[in-house]
Amino acid sequence: NHGSTSSSGSFQSTISQEKVAKPYDSETELRRVARELLRLQKWLLLGGMLATNGVLIWAGLTYHEYYYIFLPFLCLNTFTQVFFAICITISAAYTSGKRWLLNIEDECPESPEKIVMLLPCYNEDRTEVGNSLESLTKQIKIGHHPRLMFVVVDGQAKAPGEPKSTQDFLLDNMFAGGTRVEFENGYCARDGFYMPVKLQHGLYKGVPYLIVGKRYNQGKRDSLCFARSFLWHYKNRSEELPTIFNPELFNYIGSVFTDYGLDTVDYLCGMDGDTEFDDDCVYELVKEMRRGGPKVVGVCGAILVKFDEKPWGLWNLLQNTEYNMTQGLRRQFQSRVSGKVNCLPVGCCQLIRIEEATFGDVVLRKRFGYVPSPNDTLTTQIMGVYSEDSIHASIIFSNFPESQTRQALRARAYTTAPQSWPVYLSQRKRWALGSKSNEFVMIFRPGILWIERICSLITVITWWIGPFVLTAVFTLFIALGRIGIKLFEHNVTLGLLCVLLFRYVWSFLIVTWFPHNTISRIRFVVGFFVYLVASPFMNVIIMFYSLFFCDEISWGKTRAVAEDDMEALPPTGFKSH
Repeated sequence: NHGSTSSSGSFQSTISQEKVAKPYDSETELRRVARELLRLQKWLLLGGMLATNGVLIWAGLTYHEYYYIFLPFLCLNTFTQVFFAICITISAAYTSGKRWLLNIEDECPESPEKIVMLLPCYNEDRTEVGNSLESLTKQIKIGHHPRLMFVVVDGQAKAPGEPKSTQDFLLDNMFAGGTRVEFENGYCARDGFYMPVKLQHGLYKGVPYLIVGKRYNQGKRDSLCFARSFLWHYKNRSEELPTIFNPELFNYIGSVFTDYGLDTVDYLCGMDGDTEFDDDCVYELVKEMRRGGPKVVGVCGAILVKFDEKPWGLWNLLQNTEYNMTQGLRRQFQSRVSGKVNCLPVGCCQLIRIEEATFGDVVLRKRFGYVPSPNDTLTTQIMGVYSEDSIHASIIFSNFPESQTRQALRARAYTTAPQSWPVYLSQRKRWALGSKSNEFVMIFRPGILWIERICSLITVITWWIGPFVLTAVFTLFIALGRIGIKLFEHNVTLGLLCVLLFRYVWSFLIVTWFPHNTISRIRFVVGFFVYLVASPFMNVIIMFYSLFFCDEISWGKTRAVAEDDMEALPPTGFKSH
């Protein structure tokens, strides 16, 4: 039969089957597409900014006879600051006169408020952290307040030149001898994974402390959410509520607090690992909180520059003067008039009342602790990393419009200013993108006071048209050189220059009431003239730098780390510092 053949032989081959592999990795592709979307948004922002300023500059030079069309754009910031100055002057005179005429004295509660002093760390060196801790132990006029230092160390990063990580030398050296316990599952971090932590408590120079060492770096905001959420649930004695905490860890920390006399906590005092407090800083913060009453949920201090190493360095003088002018103008207006200081400020000197408006789950975990997804907008990505405390304040104002915040200029804290262009630009990029994104969002957020909406709108517009404003200033000087004093014969020009002069004279007069001693006043005066010359150019440089690198959302060179700190990354690879 030809149709049915059979073979007793066998077929052999040397081929092999490849391993099963997906044609693409969905997570990698998502991140790649998200990165491209961020880059696209960056170029749209840069293009929009260049186009807007280009059109305004061309129109201003071509149709200069219609100058009055451009005046609103050029004068917005100046008139706003003059308005601030007038309001501050009236408010200060009224408040001081009222307290003097009515002989109003500060009231002290029968039971002193209980305070937790929070110190989040990352990769600070021994000197920085040591000075911060020392300033906390030396606080005067609060000896009758039950208090505890709460140190949260984010990961195992090392400072350049340090043989040990910040966490290790704190646990093993500075806080040596304390009681230590470890939790493999401490709490649920922002990336959705359980965070292993080390806890250690004891006394440091007579002041109780509790240090929490996180195994992995998850960013400062994660540390703030951990500490603030714990304080809210601890004070509220939350029962049968889902939280981020392992119940064993929560109960352990609660027992430590109780053992040191903090059966409840009224205020959280926040500082940074490279910040030093004046001896009476915490007392002044508490005093301002008491004056404001229950509606005041937060108070910020005055941030100044350390002049330890370079007493007359230009970087120090410039930044110190900027601090003085910012805090002495808009922050003072917000404190005295609107009651909405929207920067508390960057966490390095603040006192926050522990209540639902500040640390409740809606504000803290759902809004403040929100982790942007890869396909979120550029603004959302920026606000997820930068300007933690200004964003926290604006969330409070939106969700609890009756809440207020204040500024205490006598509560002084000192921090280090950048000493090089790379570090300066990195810091200012964070400040510019974080604050301007927050100001932009505040324009549309529900619950925001109308005057703060207007101020935010003016701030965003003024920042956006910075190159046009700088060009207008150059044009003014060119016109002054060509026609001389005849320029002042024009009534409108003369009036505007008088308003501008008032703004700068009032800003200069900050020297009479903000700096607290003679050397500080001299430094302000010298820095003021450095600021007048440098700030117009610096602002435009910072703007271009910030927008050009706005899709690189990290802390950049602001906190340099040792090269081997990458070993402390969590399973997700997320690193936000």
